[in-house]
Amino acid sequence: MPRSKGAAARRRKAAAARKAAGPPKAVAVAVPDPDAGRPCPSLSLDVLANIHDRLPFLDRLAFASVFGETCYDVFQPGPPCLLLPGKTPETARLFSLADGRAASAARVPDPAMRGHVVLGSNRGWIATADESGQIYLANPTTGAQHALPHIATMGVFLPEKSNTYRWFSLVIRDLLAARYGAGPPFLHLWGPEGYGTFTHSAAQMRMWFYRKVVLSDSPRPGTYAAMLILEASFGAPAFATADDPTWRLAKSPDGVEDAIFHHDGRFYSVSYTGLVESWERDAETGQFKSAPAAPRLSLPAVDKGGPPSRKYLAVAPGGRLAVVLKYADAAKERSYGQEKGRCVFEVRVLGDGGAWEETTEIGEAALFVGANNSMCVSTKGRPGIMAGCVYYTDDEHGQAALRQESRRSSYSYNDDESADLRGVGVFCLKRGSLKGLELGTHYVSGSWPPPAWITPSIP
Repeated sequence: MPRSKGAAARRRKAAAARKAAGPPKAVAVAVPDPDAGRPCPSLSLDVLANIHDRLPFLDRLAFASVFGETCYDVFQPGPPCLLLPGKTPETARLFSLADGRAASAARVPDPAMRGHVVLGSNRGWIATADESGQIYLANPTTGAQHALPHIATMGVFLPEKSNTYRWFSLVIRDLLAARYGAGPPFLHLWGPEGYGTFTHSAAQMRMWFYRKVVLSDSPRPGTYAAMLILEASFGAPAFATADDPTWRLAKSPDGVEDAIFHHDGRFYSVSYTGLVESWERDAETGQFKSAPAAPRLSLPAVDKGGPPSRKYLAVAPGGRLAVVLKYADAAKERSYGQEKGRCVFEVRVLGDGGAWEETTEIGEAALFVGANNSMCVSTKGRPGIMAGCVYYTDDEHGQAALRQESRRSSYSYNDDESADLRGVGVFCLKRGSLKGLELGTHYVSGSWPPPAWITPSIP
């Protein structure tokens, strides 16, 4: 009996100590030097996989980083987590939804990740854009990086004598000719002839010209394919591959709003008008061409404040295509005279009969959407991720940058940013409820660069 009382006292003392210590602190992920040799595993791959699967998420990441590509087929990507800006441009953090804790990324290589804006991600690799307008392929876990073709290779910008491109002057007629597949007249807001130029500074390209980069499965230097989606007023997609040193614009009269890389090895996209297409590369010309992949999505103005402000494409359970519709500012609240943004989501799934069907039932899956990625994942074995929900991040890079600048330049009486649900949150489809995500004390809602979804992987 005395022994039992002593054990109970020790448990109470330990619980009090944990409570006093507060929430779990960020855990540093140890990343080996990529130039150093990788150790050869002395255990069988089956045993390593068993150990790996039993570890918490962030420990699995550190464990797998020791072996790198040696065990690529064993250590599959984990559940989505958020890549968050760090305290300085030289740092970044990974936040695991499954574990509810953050890890300090030990390697933030320059130039691919310093002051990064994440435009896309797939299987641990991300596409980033810097202040010079350059787009990179990078792995924040290993520190590996590779510059994608320079955007000037797209062939629609006025050349600069210095070739440094501090300014990008877009020749409107050349872009529209590529988008519509022919010369004027054009059915576009810039007029039927497409006269003149449109100029961005190099730093503005990642805010107002690029929207998203969709990466092929297992992208890495030497084996990647990438689809660049431009902002709405430009519309045409562009493609780059490891064997082609240029960005190639593709014909898309309707304009691509979102896209994914499907498990069948092709890019799929949804247009601003609801057209869903698949893309394939012509073996002879190297050009990417599209074909309809599903009936056009009907987009009536529903009672949510108007038509959807954004569409995302994903693959639902069973391999069916799904489109997530976002209705921004469907409900608003005001605090100290400031309007706080909110949003509502709908899901349409391509049914067996070939028609789009609205649903709130997606089984044990969860959807993740944002300006850098859109995906559907299983919640089995992941208690920190709620089934039947849409997890989202800010999807407007330019507006996010303006809000950040506004906060820096003006005094606000409202220091509580949690009421602003534009930044990052979760929406329950069945209940229609919305809430923000607690991402730790260092994260401020609406911070710049915006958070990005990433599925950490080693190779």
